Amino acid sequence: MKRADTLLLYRRHHPKCPHADDRSWMDCTCPIWIVGRTPDGTTVRRKSTGFTDLAQARHALATVTKPVHDRNDCGPTIADSARKYLADRQQELGEMTLGQHRLVLDRLVTFCEARGKSYMRDLTVDLLLTFKAEGFPAKMRDTSKKTFVAKLRCFLRAAYERDWIATSLVEKVRGHKAVYGQKEPYTDQEVQKILDEALKMNGRVHGYAKHPKTFRLLLELMLETGIRVSDAVRFDPSSLIRGEHLWVYRFVMQKRKRSDALRYAEVYLSDRLKGAIDAADWFSPKRPFMYNGNGRASAYQVYLWMQNIGTRSGVSDCRPHRLRDTFAVRKLLSGLQLDDVSRLLGHSSVKMTELFYAKWVDSRRQRLERLVAESLVNA
Repeated sequence: MKRADTLLLYRRHHPKCPHADDRSWMDCTCPIWIVGRTPDGTTVRRKSTGFTDLAQARHALATVTKPVHDRNDCGPTIADSARKYLADRQQELGEMTLGQHRLVLDRLVTFCEARGKSYMRDLTVDLLLTFKAEGFPAKMRDTSKKTFVAKLRCFLRAAYERDWIATSLVEKVRGHKAVYGQKEPYTDQEVQKILDEALKMNGRVHGYAKHPKTFRLLLELMLETGIRVSDAVRFDPSSLIRGEHLWVYRFVMQKRKRSDALRYAEVYLSDRLKGAIDAADWFSPKRPFMYNGNGRASAYQVYLWMQNIGTRSGVSDCRPHRLRDTFAVRKLLSGLQLDDVSRLLGHSSVKMTELFYAKWVDSRRQRLERLVAESLVNA
């Protein structure tokens, strides 16, 4: 298509679309793009509207063709403000958390532009509450929605502080309440199925399937110590110190804000597990469970392999974090106090541990039962 003197909409057809050779054809669901020149002479070579719906794309086109002086009078756009906000927070947030912020702001920009609202001054309490109710997938978990709404409120707080908006909208857009379900551990039978199936993932020349026995040891490490998969793949045997009864492993936790002080945790390994790791085929020269020098990629591969193992062994919801849950529940049922388990898990507060594992604190139930029984006798 030749570049026009005015802005035009066109379908950027998928290769399999029957109208792939006719960009002027609009009666399909391929993405809609913009090409041409704005009224002020700015050339738009190719720009996605972000929509497949023609009415929504026309709203986006109207924003681009709005005279420059009018656009300046409107203040910053939501999209530009989102980009500045993400750039400001890039140094203090981890990659995963920053990605959550980016995802929710991309959803906000798309949601608002579909309703002809492109500027920060267009944000209203009603619009934001509608976005909170309708702007997320219907099947999104309650806890995930709480996380994303929290990210939205962070953006609104920063927007008010930077005078992008004149009203403190964050005070009127409340956080999403979520009910945290109690963690469910693997049964002993499920643990055995997972460990047995891990030994069968061979036949590959790279990755975790290359050394299935070492991969199984990685699962045992998480099960025996309760450390997260992101910390387990970075396990460094040189940091082990011999304690009076067990091996003590002290490490910096990966799950934290970049702006936070380094958070250290301590876990304990048995002689058996330590010896097995020393004798195993390592995936890298210094770290037995990390290959290609990429901890994040390795952790994700563990998740994928556990999903595969779950499918083959018939264990539902098979993922690394449930090994951590299993460790916590086993320790609580064996009689360890809640604050001791909280410390082993590296939680910042005992309240967090209680939030997820309260129903498994058997000692509290027994104490309460005894107190009620004594009260009945006294009565």
